[in-house]
Amino acid sequence: MLLALGTVFADGAALAQPRLPLIVVLMHGKEDALRNRLEGLIEGLRELGYVENRNCRMEVRWSDNQLDRLPALARELLAKNPDVAVGFPVLSAQALQRESRSVPIVIASGAGAQRLGLIASLAHPGGNVTGLQNQLDELAAKQLEFLKEIAPNAKRVMTLSSGFSAAEPEVRQGSRVAAKAFGMTLIEALADSPAKLAQVSALCEREQCEALVVLLDPNLQNFRLEVIAMAARLRIPSAYPVLEYAVDGGLVTYSSDVRSLFRRAASYVDRILKGAKPADLPVERPTKFELVINLKTARTLGIKIPQSVLARADRVIE
Repeated sequence: MLLALGTVFADGAALAQPRLPLIVVLMHGKEDALRNRLEGLIEGLRELGYVENRNCRMEVRWSDNQLDRLPALARELLAKNPDVAVGFPVLSAQALQRESRSVPIVIASGAGAQRLGLIASLAHPGGNVTGLQNQLDELAAKQLEFLKEIAPNAKRVMTLSSGFSAAEPEVRQGSRVAAKAFGMTLIEALADSPAKLAQVSALCEREQCEALVVLLDPNLQNFRLEVIAMAARLRIPSAYPVLEYAVDGGLVTYSSDVRSLFRRAASYVDRILKGAKPADLPVERPTKFELVINLKTARTLGIKIPQSVLARADRVIE
């Protein structure tokens, strides 16, 4: 009898599988618009030896660009007892932290974490959140700088955001300081959905805007095609904060490579799974930025891109 019981326990031990670490991901946005970012994270994890269902598990949730869904999605993911959570952008990380101060949280990309109280500082996060954060004031300034070179006579410039970004104050302030330095007048507009773009377009025409700067705002990326189409209808030069805008027809983008930031976020996941604490992992900021120019759009608008700008472009779309 004892031998038989021993055989049963031995068989059970053989059948038992070790628990695979669980990585949960909360993405604010629509999957069809932002899927490449998630692919960057998965790519980074694979480079570090993590393969889903072989030595890790992954659960992903998308908000479909509805901010009010983030709290419920965060609760749903954290109820699965993950080993680490990844959030994009900062608002997703905030939703996760509101539900747990113990589960490690990695910001894949975003801004405003310190202002929202998620971290104490970039160098010493101090809590359960760390990751990567964009440089916002510098980015807005460079967008306006390139517009000034491409369209030197444009003095009335519209800036567009959704109003819901965690870093809205910093981005707006950066654009205002730069506009003053370049002698520009800003017309500030908000659109949290494609339906609001008709009002933005009417405002631009009424205020006689001569150029458009789309500020770094994850919410806008989910309807970037509509934003680009609006700029085309208005026939004004425009500068954007993420590479995909230029690929999809925007005139010029100046940005970090967001996909590479997600790939880099995988290294935070790896270190945390190996025992590191988020409080001890400094928040990183991108150091490489890319200037991309869409010459096809420039020709459509009748704009000749100065050679001085073309010479600095990392990529030119013909």
